[in-house]
Amino acid sequence: MESGTEAKVLVSVNGRRTLAGKTVPANWDEEWMRLLLRISPVAIFRSDAEGNCTYVNERWCEMTGRPMEAALGVGWQLSVHPEDVPLVVEEWERSGREGTEFSMEHRYVRADGAVIWVLGQIAEERDEQGRVVGYISTLTDITEARRTREELQRSHTELEGRVRERTSQLEHMGLIVAFSADGIISSDLAGKIVSWNPAAERIFGYRADEMIGQTSLRVTPAHLVAEAQMLKQRARRGERTEYFETVRVSRSGELMEVALSIFPLLDPTGKVIGTSAIVRDIREQKKAERRLHQLSGRLLRLQDEERRRLARDLHDSTSQSLAALALNLTALNGGADMPRQKQAEMLADGLALAQSIERELRTHSYLLHPPLLEECGLPAALRWFVEGFAKRSGVAVKLDLCDAIGRLPDLMELTIFRVVQESLANIHRHAASRTAAIRLRKLAGTIELEVRDAGRGLPRSVAECAGVGIAGMRERLAQIGGTLCVDSGNPGAIVTARIPR
Repeated sequence: MESGTEAKVLVSVNGRRTLAGKTVPANWDEEWMRLLLRISPVAIFRSDAEGNCTYVNERWCEMTGRPMEAALGVGWQLSVHPEDVPLVVEEWERSGREGTEFSMEHRYVRADGAVIWVLGQIAEERDEQGRVVGYISTLTDITEARRTREELQRSHTELEGRVRERTSQLEHMGLIVAFSADGIISSDLAGKIVSWNPAAERIFGYRADEMIGQTSLRVTPAHLVAEAQMLKQRARRGERTEYFETVRVSRSGELMEVALSIFPLLDPTGKVIGTSAIVRDIREQKKAERRLHQLSGRLLRLQDEERRRLARDLHDSTSQSLAALALNLTALNGGADMPRQKQAEMLADGLALAQSIERELRTHSYLLHPPLLEECGLPAALRWFVEGFAKRSGVAVKLDLCDAIGRLPDLMELTIFRVVQESLANIHRHAASRTAAIRLRKLAGTIELEVRDAGRGLPRSVAECAGVGIAGMRERLAQIGGTLCVDSGNPGAIVTARIPR
């Protein structure tokens, strides 16, 4: 109550109602109620006990776009969305049976066809005996509120989906990092390590708890610190370094050849917040490259040796035979007065020389590429080669071939033939053995070749025994997934090649 101001209260004196001391009209209640209904911000309608509408206020007409007359009786149901009419009726009846308040969100259809959402609430109107004589209902337009709520729900659902997706991505990335064969190391801008995956533990020998908070300089050789800092600075400037080969040091002090890929870590705004490095252990790769380089050099030397041997053989035998044949032909060409007997002897000698030259050239050609290998297969080619080798070298060779060998892939047959060829050559040159034994058999999933001799055995280093021969055989076999094993026998040596079928 404001100071100095009387409260204006409606009171009853001797049956008359007064307001601030003045008598009010007898129909004051009706006028008061009509005013409230007219200015109410919610739609109101009144119905009898059967649900027939007897009154709607102006707000109901504004909300539905229909006049009061259209709502009277059961006309109000025309404004309820057809799909919601049975739901509204069912809820109304249920609340009546159970004595609970009716409160329900449902749709209304305006006269212009627009659909709006309303919150309907119904209260019972009873007489002096407590009987239900009607209902008073209110309808509040909640279209915007519901749209906002649905938008919030949709946004919430989308956000949950994005969170789940991002969580799944992070889990997937975490698994990739955890099970990667490469070391993955992340650092902050100060250079402090913040993540160190299991592969980094395996490569460097340091556990993650030993490296978190440290810097990568702990695994950097002193002479490469400046290089490492330069790579870090590039990443902090937003630059990437791809597959940079360098050296790092393990916990044991071993210098290791590694390949580094270093890139910046960015926040959503694109600002660099750290660096990440992928470390690949390339020690075995480098060893293989060095072995390949050494083997290439040895193979080139072997190629030169084979060329010299072939040139020497051609010079010492074939060339001499050709020279003798040329002398005979020259003599016959200028010997018109030569006795017939002498001519016959020189022709016979020339024919023998020509046949010898033919055999030698065929042998050289066969050794360079045996035609029987393609025409008749590996067993036939091995028999022919072993027979010729035994005659030329004086080494007695026992050949044991499995009948079930049959034809093999061309590259496999050529590889086995070259291994036999090189093994017998090593026996002849180095083993001082008068005998050799070759066994070729088919095992479960494997072709096994074994070459034995009864010579002096292997020197202290296998490489001394056959020079590039053993390395060449091993590389040939590796090309088709095979392996080579060289062991000392008692006496002699055993060369075993195994090739998967």
